[in-house]
Amino acid sequence: MELLLLCAGAGDKSWAGPAADRPLRTKGKRRAQKVGALIGQRGLRPDITLTALDKRSRVTAEKTLKAAGWTARDIRGSRKLSAGRVPDLPDVNRVLLTAPSATIQALADRLGSVLRTHAGALLIMSLNAGNADLKEYVDPRNLPDLFPWPSPDGPELRPRPAYYYTQSAALPYRNGEAGTEILIVGSSSGRHWVVPKGIVEPGLGPAQSALIEAREEAGVEGMAGHDPLGHYTYDKWGAACSVAVYAMEVTRVLPDDQWEENHRDRRWVSPVEAADLLHQPAFRGMLARL
Repeated sequence: MELLLLCAGAGDKSWAGPAADRPLRTKGKRRAQKVGALIGQRGLRPDITLTALDKRSRVTAEKTLKAAGWTARDIRGSRKLSAGRVPDLPDVNRVLLTAPSATIQALADRLGSVLRTHAGALLIMSLNAGNADLKEYVDPRNLPDLFPWPSPDGPELRPRPAYYYTQSAALPYRNGEAGTEILIVGSSSGRHWVVPKGIVEPGLGPAQSALIEAREEAGVEGMAGHDPLGHYTYDKWGAACSVAVYAMEVTRVLPDDQWEENHRDRRWVSPVEAADLLHQPAFRGMLARL
């Protein structure tokens, strides 16, 4: 078995809440993504991913797997790992264990490693007949700052992991008394009217991702078409992001206490008003087709 021991990234120093809920610093997120790009390039996809139950460990594992181009939805929490013990390991080829540095250090010591770990580091070990051999120690500080695109072995380098540049959006609509109505929401800055949009998470299809964004950003649920209504691109993170837009028939409007981003404004308008108000001009043609 190959064992990947990943130290959770550095936490927010200003955090005053429970230690288990301490969030990752931006530096910790970026280092986890750099490690993810490396294991993605090498094809070191784990069969099982186990994390300690604290937030930093979970998010570190998520950032790493997504940057490698793999889904993060199969991660399992481990109470034994949280308690500093080696969890029960299934009979698979490769396992990723993510925990705070002190826990990973203790596990590495038990497995015979003499290296000193630190936040964000990765140890690649081989387990055979009860014996452990350290194959490689990866320090994310020594890894490239840019990420390959459009795949783990892509020729272009960009400032963010490849999946950031593939996005999808929902164009929510319903049939009202006056005809078709479009739901628009305030942007995160509050300066523009937009529709729900986000990065397509590895392991999810773009339509499914658009429905998730609609629930989080606009507080609505519904059904999306199989094919996109249209596409557009915009510049962010040093390159062009491609957005697939899906028509979404709204079947339920969530109350404010179930709407994750209820700080946003939302408004039902006619397609003509939506075409005038939406910040992205490409929606005009899509609204006409809708």
